[in-house]
Amino acid sequence: MSQLHWFSLCLLACSGAPLELDKDDADTDTDTDTDTDTDTDTDTDPDTDAITEPPAYSEGSCPTLKTGTNDGFMSAGYQRSFRLELPSNPKGAPVVFAWHWLNGTPDQMVDWSDFRTFPEKHGAIVIAPKSRGLTYEWDSPGEDSADLIFFDDMLSCLWEQYEVDLDGLYSTGMSAGGLWTVTLSHYRSNWLAASAPLSGGSTIANWEAKEPIPMLLTWGGSWDVYGTYSFEDASLKLSDQLQEDGHFVAHCDHKSGHVLPPGGQQYVWEFFENHPKGADSPWEAFLPNSMPDWCYLPD
Repeated sequence: MSQLHWFSLCLLACSGAPLELDKDDADTDTDTDTDTDTDTDTDTDPDTDAITEPPAYSEGSCPTLKTGTNDGFMSAGYQRSFRLELPSNPKGAPVVFAWHWLNGTPDQMVDWSDFRTFPEKHGAIVIAPKSRGLTYEWDSPGEDSADLIFFDDMLSCLWEQYEVDLDGLYSTGMSAGGLWTVTLSHYRSNWLAASAPLSGGSTIANWEAKEPIPMLLTWGGSWDVYGTYSFEDASLKLSDQLQEDGHFVAHCDHKSGHVLPPGGQQYVWEFFENHPKGADSPWEAFLPNSMPDWCYLPD
């Protein structure tokens, strides 16, 4: 099965997710390696000399970024939009990219997921992009994907304005946004330190990410489904792929169906905070007691 067909199938399954996301539920608290030669050390180890700063903004000069909604941000020839939440001192701060579900909005992703509290609680920048309203919300995989370029451009301008922490770049998202987080994690493993898809799952036929990327996989039990698509099955398949490719993986199964997990923003941030770029996971042997009791390491 082609990557495009698989990704389209996954996102088609998410088409009803926003209807099932209730605010009450929320309140309950990658470049691929194109070389054909035999892998060398630079293919498997993070190259610190290569990540001193992001690639240049594709549209010339970065606009001035501001707290709240940023409209008219040019990227790959499109006018894009995102919501930006900043701590009192954003210089050198880590960044959490938060991707919305099908037919969702950046405001929903920030407010319903309670990511609005991140900046002051944790000193982290939150950036919630808006999709172009495609049939399947976010672009299909590929190095020329407009949404991959959008990620690069947002990162470039965040770096230019705030010199963000390049060892602290993270991605999360719900449903279609969770599936996109998985795709982004594969194609931008050279930038992301870790990721935490919520009701996401396998979107890449063969996982051969350029660099290690720890992932925390969350889903809502066997009834986390839409139509005939099971986010539990997709998440467990992704876990197998990641483990086979040598990535650290942890599971969180909240068994509440296809909704945002209770307390999700707290435990997701704890995972991010403990997984800076290039470091071995401190959770290899066991998860900390502060994690929900429905989180666990795979067998």
